[in-house]
Amino acid sequence: MKARKDEWLLCALFCGFLALMCLLLFLLPKSDFSETEKRYLADSPKLTADSLSSGDFGNDVESWMADHIPGRDFFVGLNSYYERLTLRQVTKDIYLAEGDRLVEKPVTFDEERVSKNVAAMLSFAKNCEVPVDVMLVPSGGWAVRDSVMGISDPYKDEQIISEVYSRLDGVNTFDALSVIGGHQDPAALYYRTDHHWTSLGAYLTYSAYMESKGREYPVREDFEVTLAEDFKGTTHSRAAMWLIPGEPIEMWHGPSDLTVTNAETNTPHAGVFYEERLQELDKYTVFLDGNHSLVRIENPEKDGTLLVFRDSYSNCLGGFLAESYGTVILVDLRYYNGDVLELCQSENADEVLICYSLSNFMTDQYLVKLYVD
Repeated sequence: MKARKDEWLLCALFCGFLALMCLLLFLLPKSDFSETEKRYLADSPKLTADSLSSGDFGNDVESWMADHIPGRDFFVGLNSYYERLTLRQVTKDIYLAEGDRLVEKPVTFDEERVSKNVAAMLSFAKNCEVPVDVMLVPSGGWAVRDSVMGISDPYKDEQIISEVYSRLDGVNTFDALSVIGGHQDPAALYYRTDHHWTSLGAYLTYSAYMESKGREYPVREDFEVTLAEDFKGTTHSRAAMWLIPGEPIEMWHGPSDLTVTNAETNTPHAGVFYEERLQELDKYTVFLDGNHSLVRIENPEKDGTLLVFRDSYSNCLGGFLAESYGTVILVDLRYYNGDVLELCQSENADEVLICYSLSNFMTDQYLVKLYVD
């Protein structure tokens, strides 16, 4: 009889928990955006005859409930730590390395994507009347590849970059991998909680690139470095391992008076750092105000115009490049829809750099905009 009462009590507690969760689900205010995961959450499902008959309504309800369940961050984090304790991969293709370092899974070679992107770059370089350079930056996982836990496939960044470069016949390529790999502590060149390189990684690559171009650049001692604490980047958000602490993010203030404008606001800004962004969860947007279709950095003390087709790695790199050029124009092809060849000509660009992280290059669908008909 006692066992039967215990079973009833357990059942009542479980049903009460479900009822409480359902009540809280509908009563608590809903957020459109998850700051910890840095993504927009599912909208309220809309019931229509089409969505009901197709089954989309049921899927939408499931997604909405999963995104807005009370205590979601706790449960997501609990699941991540459970997977780690059971010796499984951290969620969403993020691996844990020594020193509480979160890195993306190894880059996979995609023959179709490589062929399309290489063809587009060759087409642009052939039709462009100024020198074109290509720089592929290895992944943070490759930099700490010997300390990544529970991984079966090795990081092959070196082989992949070499293969891509071998197909860029007649185009100058820059070996950023040797700069990263040749440093005494490659781990220091990438964040622990984010997939981007640190300011030190960007500076070392920039200075080596300027040496290859025969251009002057400030030495490290010419920069004033300030810190912002508790930076938690995209790999931290995707892994949901909330107990891993944040880290400092460095801002290297160079000797030049730089002015930044972007195509969206067209409002001049003194300096490359938007320090008001440090009050937000995504502190990486302190560099050039985050992603924009076109960003122009002016340096009245230098000459020459550099046009850069890039991903978010150049949010940090762009400020360094502007220390050596009169004008640096950063173009993000995800958002820029103008004629790229016409842009190069109208801006009187002296040089062009195509700079991408290897992981973005291997998945990017917008580099094809460089193809000139």
